[in-house]
Amino acid sequence: MHNDRDDYYRVLNGEIPEYLPRTAWALVCPSVLRQNRQGMGAGFDCFGVEYVISESAMNGAIPKPGQFMIDDITKWRDIVKLPDLSGVDWEMMAKKDLEKVDRSQKVVMSDNITGFFQGLINFMGFTEGLCACYEEPEEVKAMMQWFLDFHMEVGKKYIKYYKPDAMWMPDDVCTERSPFVSPEMFRELFKPYWKQYVELFRNAGLPAQLHCCGQCMPIIDDFVDCGFTAWDPAQRMNDLKAIKAKYGRKLAFVGGFETRGFISDQSTTEEQVRAYTREVIDELAPDGGFVFSAMVASSSAVPDAKERSRWISEEYESYGRNYYKTH
Repeated sequence: MHNDRDDYYRVLNGEIPEYLPRTAWALVCPSVLRQNRQGMGAGFDCFGVEYVISESAMNGAIPKPGQFMIDDITKWRDIVKLPDLSGVDWEMMAKKDLEKVDRSQKVVMSDNITGFFQGLINFMGFTEGLCACYEEPEEVKAMMQWFLDFHMEVGKKYIKYYKPDAMWMPDDVCTERSPFVSPEMFRELFKPYWKQYVELFRNAGLPAQLHCCGQCMPIIDDFVDCGFTAWDPAQRMNDLKAIKAKYGRKLAFVGGFETRGFISDQSTTEEQVRAYTREVIDELAPDGGFVFSAMVASSSAVPDAKERSRWISEEYESYGRNYYKTH
């Protein structure tokens, strides 16, 4: 029987799906890495960073403002400590973490890393973290190597015991207008560690999906060079048509919708939302390399977010799902 899981997996591997898939993933994090947090919400992570829920982040978790662990990166070795994993029964933990996951319906994806740039920012905040990139690049690289070494060991255990279908790495290194740092600085301070981490999973035969919000055009080539085969949410401030023309199915888009602004504006009509949904599908679905993922986030400014998401979902079902059968 056909399901989105199979077609999603095909897209991750650069193949043309039978039907246009929706995201059908199960992000699974080793419970030992989130034992002090409510799921992946509020609480302390395994490095000691405290998170709180923020409405401005669409009710996601962010490091608690004003309470960053490090204000001088040259002292990071004395402050940040690795969690003790010496007594962990990985086989038993994996069995428990996966017991409610239906692998026949979901692509199991690794969710065991914060991301390298995000890790620095979580420890230091944006002001001090970005200053450290300019003032103490060698210390930043030392921290990134320390971060990589830990996550490589976790990643090896994850591959062995969780047997994922794909890897997923979040690292929001971009703003809505550009990367937080220059492409040259990204390539010096963060890309080498991205690439080594991705290679661990790619060498195990797994496709790799990157989560990176924002305007990523100056470093899209680096995404591909690092080995990523898919990218979410692939927002519309990027020239998605040009990226698709250049890379085709080599870098799939998981998303490709802008679910704020026009689509959530109260003056935008139902028919306009539906037409926009069809336009995005027509632009990104041809020849594969596209996974449908769209919704309007609930907020006080969008009281009818659920209804708008329903319009989008209905257009997917009536127009998008059978796209490769009808076009």
